[in-house]
Amino acid sequence: MKLENLVAIVTGSARGIGFEVAKAYAKEGAKVVICDLNKEDCIKACNKIKEELPNAELLPLEVNVTNTEKVNNVVKTTIDKYGKIDILVNNAGITGVSPITELTDEDFYKMIDINAGGVVRFTREVSKIMINQKSGSIINTSSMVGLYGSQMQTAYSASKFAVNGITKACAKELGRYGIRVNAVCPGVVETDMVKDNVNPETKAYLKQMVPLGRTANPSELAGVYVYLASQDASYTNGSIISIDGGLVM
Repeated sequence: MKLENLVAIVTGSARGIGFEVAKAYAKEGAKVVICDLNKEDCIKACNKIKEELPNAELLPLEVNVTNTEKVNNVVKTTIDKYGKIDILVNNAGITGVSPITELTDEDFYKMIDINAGGVVRFTREVSKIMINQKSGSIINTSSMVGLYGSQMQTAYSASKFAVNGITKACAKELGRYGIRVNAVCPGVVETDMVKDNVNPETKAYLKQMVPLGRTANPSELAGVYVYLASQDASYTNGSIISIDGGLVM
């Protein structure tokens, strides 16, 4: 198993991409901290994984990535239980659609605070642990719109461009300590977040634009996260990896 006895924190892992990443990590032998806004959702996610992987070691923790105290508490609880953190997946995020003429300050800064601020808060605290360990892998979930922007998604695009910038900056700063920092840019993935925010007409148009002619299942992304967390990626640092069916080339 590629991640045997490693400890991973995966934010936004009660559903969607984060859930599939957490399950893949558990399958590869990692001890996984499943974090999301609602504790009950975290427990349900753990139970769902255990149906398939009864021996999986999972820890459900509630967190709001905009709250520094709660973020730090997740890190402290993880260290108290496992004594180390080997992998951090900053996956928690929101999306939204709004013309620039109707984008409010509140909505803009909320998007930035969750999608980019959450990455900074968790990375800041976990990197202290990883620096002492002189090892670690941090993986940030960005988006294809963090590479080219998207109309009607000014706030979301800005937040994901920020995630890519944070990834590059931290990769340069933390690499000397044996910490690798990379980002994954998914395309259109069949998650609840996409279903709730992308109308059928837009989804049909995007499918036509994708060379593979379809959207992705969240499970199709998990293998890249496993790679980036493992020693297979020991020389991969500062990379922004697209998984979008060839949409952005």
